[in-house]
This record gives sequence, C-alpha cells and structure tokens, in this order.
Amino acid sequence: MIKELSVILPLHNKEHCIEDTVEALLSTNLIERIQIIIVENESTDNSFLTAKKVASSMNAEKDITILKSTKGKGKAIREGIPFIKYEWCLITGADLPFGLTAIEFFSKSSKKYDLYLGSKGHPESVISRKFSRRLYSQFFYILRKNFLKLRYLDTHGSMIARSKNLREVSKMLTQDEFFIDTEIVFNFELLKFKIIEIPVTLVNDDMISTVRPLKDGLKMLKETVILGLQNK
Repeated sequence: MIKELSVILPLHNKEHCIEDTVEALLSTNLIERIQIIIVENESTDNSFLTAKKVASSMNAEKDITILKSTKGKGKAIREGIPFIKYEWCLITGADLPFGLTAIEFFSKSSKKYDLYLGSKGHPESVISRKFSRRLYSQFFYILRKNFLKLRYLDTHGSMIARSKNLREVSKMLTQDEFFIDTEIVFNFELLKFKIIEIPVTLVNDDMISTVRPLKDGLKMLKETVILGLQNK
C-alpha cells in the first residue's frame, strides 16, 4: 500500500469522465491517503463546473483541490506542482488512460527510484493501438534518443515522481503543452535523478481526445530539436 500520494490531473474537455476518475482514485485500497489536484485549462465544455460539483459532493475529509490555468497540459501541470502535499506525486490524464496500473506497480516497488515512468514501450505493457500510433511513437523515440540522449522508450505516459525532486525540476520547466512530459524526464535525467520505466496497461483509449496528432506532433518535433540544441 502507498501511505500518501498526491495526484495532478490536467483537465481539458473531459467533463464526461472526470467524475469516474475521481471516484476510482478515492475508492482504491492501494492508497491510504490521497490528495487530488485538478487543474482545468480553458475547456470548451463544462469540465470546470463538473469538477467543482464532484468535489463539493464529496465528504469534507476528501482532499480535492480545483485550480484553473490558461490552456495547455504543460501550464496545468506547472500550476499544480506548488500545491503538492505528499512525498510522491502521480501525474496522469484526467481520463485515467492507464487505469491504476502505474499505481499498482509503484505500490509494490522499493521506492528507490526518483521517477517511475509509465511506459507504453515497456515489454510488459499491454497496449492495443493502431499501427499509425505505434509508428508515431517509434519516430519520437528515435528523435529523443538522438537529440536528447534519452534512452527511455516512452516519455509520454503517466509518471510518479518524488515530490521534492519534481519541485526542483519545476523551476526548469517552460513547456506549455504536451511536450512537458519529455521536458520533465529530460531534466530529471539532467539532474541525475534515478528513473525507471514501468509497465502499464492501456484501459481507456478515450475517443474524445484532446491530442491533434499532426499539429501537436510537429510542435513536439520542434521542441525536441530546440531542447537538444540548447543543451549541447
């Protein structure tokens, strides 16, 4: 069991699933005490109101914080980090794409690493995705390996970080959108914190996706090259 865990959920256009996510996190017996930080970032649906309604319907003893940021996953994560209370922090999607599988692995671990990186590329991960998405992931793995010297197969899954190290890394973060995940991993590596990839199971490949593969892919390509050149 995990004694204490903070969770940051960047929330954008996920009103249809945020209640289920909160209930899943609060009801698991894998965590003794949990803090949930929901950061809504300029949704065009009723995500913010839904999150507030969910929080207000819970018992007062439930630790749920609702924040707002300007649009972007990176902005939401950076907004949430200062509010972390506990020694460990999970950053994951508001739709819980990997369910609780990263938490399950972490609960059994020795806690000797500083960043547990839920990796779709891990040989024990259970992932069912289209060939085009697998090709997309392979391309960015090669790009990260060559420009950023990152050997990790996947830097865009759920992650559980030692909070004191995440706070230190947060001072170095500049990304506003999806590249924030890679930027976090890169700076953990830069500061020589210990990282391990862990297996996950894709349980919710949400069809109402906020990812725009071509547009966001081109942005990540650009940011990967820039980050690599800045740190040569």
